[in-house]
Amino acid sequence: MLNLVLFGPPGAGKGTQSENLISKYNLVHLSTGDILRSEIDRGTSLGKRAKEIMDKGELVGDDIVIGMIETKLDENPNANGFIFDGFPRTTAQAIALDDLLQKKGTGISGMLALEVDDEELVKRLLNRGQVSGRADDRSEDVVRRRILEYNTKTLPLKRYYSEQAKFHSIKGIGTIDEIFSSLVDRITFLNAEMDLTALESDLEHLDLTIQDFEVASEIAPELLLEIDAIKRIEAEEAQEEKEKLKQISKTKKPVAPAKSIVVKKAITKPKAKKAAAPAKKAKAAVKKPAKKIKVAAKKKVVKKKAAKKPLAKKIIKKAPKKIIAKAKKTVKKIAKKVVKKKVVAKKSVTKKPAVKKPIKKAVKKVAKKIVAKSKAKKRK
Repeated sequence: MLNLVLFGPPGAGKGTQSENLISKYNLVHLSTGDILRSEIDRGTSLGKRAKEIMDKGELVGDDIVIGMIETKLDENPNANGFIFDGFPRTTAQAIALDDLLQKKGTGISGMLALEVDDEELVKRLLNRGQVSGRADDRSEDVVRRRILEYNTKTLPLKRYYSEQAKFHSIKGIGTIDEIFSSLVDRITFLNAEMDLTALESDLEHLDLTIQDFEVASEIAPELLLEIDAIKRIEAEEAQEEKEKLKQISKTKKPVAPAKSIVVKKAITKPKAKKAAAPAKKAKAAVKKPAKKIKVAAKKKVVKKKAAKKPLAKKIIKKAPKKIIAKAKKTVKKIAKKVVKKKVVAKKSVTKKPAVKKPIKKAVKKVAKKIVAKSKAKKRK
């Protein structure tokens, strides 16, 4: 998130550059004056408190202003960043803003200050006064007093952000495009710095140093080549094992069921009544070898399966850890499904006796009635 504090003395062109930055980086403009008026117009609790203070002729406290800024931050959770205009004005406000942003999981990216020498500012403001007719821009004494007030107020803030390595001076003399280009270059540098800070924090979390990271990045291509080579070897070995199995299966002679077919045909053929007894003996004699053939066929199937198992084990041992992990996951999923089925089966079993209970009671009642009737008949 890109959070900028934009500073500039009267006549530095801060308003124009602020609009350009908001448009380019899709930032939310946070002007304390605008926020204050908005809160009062909407009649919020903070707005009512601010109005009461302003009606007394007093300055609105930092706690109320910070509360308003927090509301604005919460109203724009998906913003790319914020540009703070007219705030902070004191070191105490800057500390309070840092605390608020830290609570929101972000911070000030940088303070950009448009620097213009005093004589150039005086010229600009006097010219603006002639065009706009503003009273505070028409008097040179008033203009110089305003510039002096700005310099004295912003000096502690410049020190505060310089100590955090977040103060950036931008030359405010030149065309609008030239000054804006300088601002964009500085913001590009800020973004790169933020990315580097994030990378360093990740490395600290992984208990690595920048030197370790550099070594790892150098070794990475070689490791990738080795992994590819291992995968190729594994694929070739698996293919060789498959071909061996195919050859083994081809060399083994298939069991011909010729005898059983002949016997069946012989059995189904109609014979004379006298030959009935020998036919039964023939059937009994044929069944025994047929059973032996079936048993032999089963043994062969078992042997084939046993031959496949060692191959599967070899492939699993040589397979990459990711593949093994995936296999384990699938096994766990299947196991869960089986357990669920068993639980459902158990539930269905426990439900059956509950259904049978009323049937048993009815049977007992009928039995009692029958016994009573039989006893009554005997007495008669």
